[in-house]
Amino acid sequence: MAIFGKAAKMSTDNTHTMNLGVFLKVFASRAWPDILDAVRAHGLRWVHFTLQALVGESLPRTISSTIVSEARNDLENRGLRIASFSGTFNMAHPDADYRQEYLKRFATACQACRDLGGSTVALCTGTRDPDDMWRGHPENKSPQAWIIMRDTVAAALEIADRYDLTLAFEPEINNVVDSAEKARRLLDELQHPRLKVILDPVNLWDEPSFDRRNVILETAVQLLGRDIVVAHAKDVLTHARPRTPGGSPTLDYVHYFRQLKGIGFAGPLLIHSVPEDKVPATIKFLREMAQQAGIHLE
Repeated sequence: MAIFGKAAKMSTDNTHTMNLGVFLKVFASRAWPDILDAVRAHGLRWVHFTLQALVGESLPRTISSTIVSEARNDLENRGLRIASFSGTFNMAHPDADYRQEYLKRFATACQACRDLGGSTVALCTGTRDPDDMWRGHPENKSPQAWIIMRDTVAAALEIADRYDLTLAFEPEINNVVDSAEKARRLLDELQHPRLKVILDPVNLWDEPSFDRRNVILETAVQLLGRDIVVAHAKDVLTHARPRTPGGSPTLDYVHYFRQLKGIGFAGPLLIHSVPEDKVPATIKFLREMAQQAGIHLE
């Protein structure tokens, strides 16, 4: 079983250690199991897993137990571990039938996660936009959107209980939970020991708030620190979202690493949204920034 939220390791020279991994979708052009070989070729052992890589769909209605069993063998034979598992769907979708259908698909993903040896399923809180769960909507700030989203998360937690999994949601500026403050509110309202947080700092600001990004990061770590179980390394060298001005990297990674180190975060830290041909440079960059912060990335 994958290990999360463990105490940070310290070497004899007081260097803090974090686990480094990558999203499988970075290697999306490759077929299974070549996609796993690509991860290992870069010296990485932790992955954000998606069933898209295995069956062509991230949340299928059903999946063969034989396929899952063989995939687990493929992972174990390469020494790979699942840091997080994609269970993302639009939890604030305006159509109740959609939400019920995808809760069923989510349950299928949770069973697969458990059977593959994972322990943490990743979520987003969604948007009232019916067509794009990463696009903002004026109704996202409404009381109704909050209640619908919270109730859907609560239903997902019941499924997590069934499969003995942790659910980790990611605050995202275009979703209902669009800030660290709202993430803290959701945690406090649901008060569920399985509910945790994924921190992706560049998802917490837009162009108007860009100049406040260090303060936003510090606030997020202060409010959510004990509940952060996965962190993302995105917008590194190559990836710049339209809302993020000035090219890459837009995030001060030394500051980011120091913030994570301050709460004893040991990983996994997952490379995200980087073209495959830039993975070596991204790993090099992250190791250099981590070293400046007194961190060794395994």
